[in-house]
Amino acid sequence: MMHTVVDQIRGDLKQRILSGTWRLGSRIFEDEIASELNVSRSAVREAVRLLEQEGLIVREAHRGLYVASPSNRDALEAAQLRAVLETEAVRFSPPPVPDQLAELENICGDFELIEQSGDCISAVQLDRTFHSLIAQNCRNDLLLRKFHELDGQIAIFFHWFMSQVPTRIDGIGERHRALVRALASGDPTAYGAAVEHHYHSAVEELASHLPDTARAARNLAQRVLDEA
Repeated sequence: MMHTVVDQIRGDLKQRILSGTWRLGSRIFEDEIASELNVSRSAVREAVRLLEQEGLIVREAHRGLYVASPSNRDALEAAQLRAVLETEAVRFSPPPVPDQLAELENICGDFELIEQSGDCISAVQLDRTFHSLIAQNCRNDLLLRKFHELDGQIAIFFHWFMSQVPTRIDGIGERHRALVRALASGDPTAYGAAVEHHYHSAVEELASHLPDTARAARNLAQRVLDEA
């Protein structure tokens, strides 16, 4: 499949957000991106529009573009939908095979190493790998696309979580190992209950650290940036 210039720009900017290179609440300037990447501003504008649709970038009237930062409602809705999609992805998948379960167990071991190092950025990237591996055998292509459309919002949620509640990294290996056990049971309903608890417990713990509105969330992110 050929990738257009817009696809390449979108991929570049998305990686900056998901890797934490661009921090939550950071201001984005389309003309600077166009100059840096040596592309047209119209191509950058279209790439940014696509990332707005994914919820990774927000545009505020008279203020400009920013990397999205989650409000309580944003985090709750993303977690609720991701839990549903992940459960259904498992339901539309063949039973897990030993190699898949072993790979997931290995990732849990990597999570435990991250607990010791405190490397939150790596934790975010590894979390995405873990959940993608669980869903990868889904036989419903549309469902799988919708699942991955939430990757960015979940990563933003996770980045914010780790910055505001750094102790959440403690026990991250065991929390994901609980999902592996549920998957290994071969019961999609059991997995659904486990993954719902997985996401919702995170939202509940983060709730006291997030404001209720998107504007207040961005203002909080800006204060964090100013203090960094």
